[in-house]
Amino acid sequence: MRSWQRQGPPRLARAPEVGRLREGRRLQSACRLARCGVKLGIMKNVRPSTWLLLATLGVAPVTHAQDGDMETDSAIQRATDAAKKMGLPSPDVKKILEENDRQEARDKAAVQAAVDAPGPAALPDWTPKVPQFTPSGPVAKKVVNDEAKVVLSGTSPLTPAELADAWEAAVSTQKINHSRNNISSNGNLTTVVFLTTRTDPLQEVRLESRRAPGETISHVTILSPLAVAKPSDDDE
Repeated sequence: MRSWQRQGPPRLARAPEVGRLREGRRLQSACRLARCGVKLGIMKNVRPSTWLLLATLGVAPVTHAQDGDMETDSAIQRATDAAKKMGLPSPDVKKILEENDRQEARDKAAVQAAVDAPGPAALPDWTPKVPQFTPSGPVAKKVVNDEAKVVLSGTSPLTPAELADAWEAAVSTQKINHSRNNISSNGNLTTVVFLTTRTDPLQEVRLESRRAPGETISHVTILSPLAVAKPSDDDE
């Protein structure tokens, strides 16, 4: 697979929560490279420092509700034994796992609430037009990869590269940050263009264009994040 990037002006900094998730993913990748021997899962709401402690103690950071109480109890015992050998205080793994489940449930509820909130679904008014675009349905609010998004899908006879070029050209004279990914894998062509405003209100739209070998149309998806209220620790 080949992938390359063409960068525009620097993109705006992400929210701290997003940065924390990315840091956690980098720690997971580092642990894989180091072959630390733990079964890795994804705990979105565990702080990277806690995640690293669990990995160091040989505990798989998994969502225990999916794996059963027996595996959870075994993980807790391994953490306790490892901590004793290292002269560290035993972490309350069960409490960490339970809090992660509660926080994940709160986050999912907040995302769904943003999608279900009354009001029309609309992309930012400065969103560039997609050349020769045929929508497959109306603009809609959806949960995409656990995130609340405004989504518009459809097709275009133009290639992914031509569509990306058109979007970049459309904002070339505007105060819009932009970056672009071009991906080619087994003949499948994909381009992703990110556009972000430089001033308040901060807004972002993303154009994803894909075409498989032998196809004469590109499959297009435009996405923009919905505002999600941060759940309170008291929410259940």
